[in-house]
Amino acid sequence: MISSDLLEALQGRGLEAVLEPAQKLGNVALKELEQDLASIHWPTLDRQLEALKKGGTPSVGKLAPPPLAPPSTIPSHETQEASQMGWNALKEGRIALCTVAGGQASRLGFDAPKGAYPLGSVSGASLFQGMAGQVALLRKETGIPIPWIIQTGPGNHEDTIRFFSKRAFFGLSSSSIHFICQGTLPALSLDGQLLLATPTSLFRNPDGHGGFYAALHAAGTFKLLREKGIDTLFYCQVDNPLVRMGDPAFLGHHLKSNAQMSIKVVEKTDPEEKVGLVALVDGTPSCIEYSDLAPELAKEKSQDGGLLFRAGNIAIHAFALDFAESCATHPLELHLAHKKLFALDGGMQPVERDGVKFETFVFDALTRADEVVVQMCERDEEFAPVKNRVGQDSIRTSREALDSRNRNWISGSTLPSFNERKRSEILPGIALCGESLLQKENDLSLIFRNSLLIED
Repeated sequence: MISSDLLEALQGRGLEAVLEPAQKLGNVALKELEQDLASIHWPTLDRQLEALKKGGTPSVGKLAPPPLAPPSTIPSHETQEASQMGWNALKEGRIALCTVAGGQASRLGFDAPKGAYPLGSVSGASLFQGMAGQVALLRKETGIPIPWIIQTGPGNHEDTIRFFSKRAFFGLSSSSIHFICQGTLPALSLDGQLLLATPTSLFRNPDGHGGFYAALHAAGTFKLLREKGIDTLFYCQVDNPLVRMGDPAFLGHHLKSNAQMSIKVVEKTDPEEKVGLVALVDGTPSCIEYSDLAPELAKEKSQDGGLLFRAGNIAIHAFALDFAESCATHPLELHLAHKKLFALDGGMQPVERDGVKFETFVFDALTRADEVVVQMCERDEEFAPVKNRVGQDSIRTSREALDSRNRNWISGSTLPSFNERKRSEILPGIALCGESLLQKENDLSLIFRNSLLIED
């Protein structure tokens, strides 16, 4: 028999049918299911049931483009001042770096965490290694063991830690890298019933990148960081090899404005590009789906000839630590995704059936911030995600973008040019930007040149 409290919680919501398969198998199976059900956070499940009942997405209000801070790569007094402020914060030990890496690389045809994918066209350096190189360089430049927080997922947590361990944490102190695992949410049937993956376990899915806040809270990371004197977080996702980890100018803009949350964007030039859009909704900074923007608004031009609504979200943020913690204790909006799921449907074996997954989005916190900085950045310098095996945002397009940036950086130095017919690669940890590469010109051993052309 299951506990009376659990039975009451299920019956009060009309969910007791979830017990039936385990009951048919006997007390051992029922006890195993009880242990799984005991982990349900009932207030969150109630929010899921309410969201399912309401269905759909609220209508978007009055839209306007947000004010934009200039790219870090364009020299100006404003950028120089912001950059200096960001460097000062890094050197004072006020910054922690955060990378969300909860996905698998299965869509890339690679059976491992996505961060382990060998994107380097010459060295085979993984996405993780590219970022680790930047972390190492920032630590060298500042003299501070800047913490690196890596948020994994339930399906790749142990594999990710093992990947780092086998590579000696890329020369970084293992105690300065903190692995935290995002949570899960139970999926529901279309009529609001709990779904089972097996007779003794619920069908669950990761709670989305918005689970970042709760994962930090659950791991006790907010307390740890505060004790270290950290008050600001830099956030990125693992699939973007062009990300500038801990970009001082971005952090400086964020700090100078006393922002609670900031976001980097790239210029959207194609009205039909499928990328989230940062805009003012009824005067409040928000990120909306591209599909929520009316076609006539998507095509509208500004006085400079570019799109009026051009701020494409690239999932790079800065947070005030206290603000991020408040997002953990005050849950974000739940988003519904109707999917075909392999779950039980009256029998003892999973079958494909209709279901609803729930997730939260990290950028939904924008609407809660009293002050937000939206900083434009150059796409060729900072954004080339690898999401697919072929086509758009693929292995090939991401490698080509990385190769192109390498060539641009080299062109500003006296180093010999790369062979145009072959791939190029600058080793992880050599330079944070083209300007810093100039200081490495005399050490050619640090740079791979003229590699064989690699086709994907």
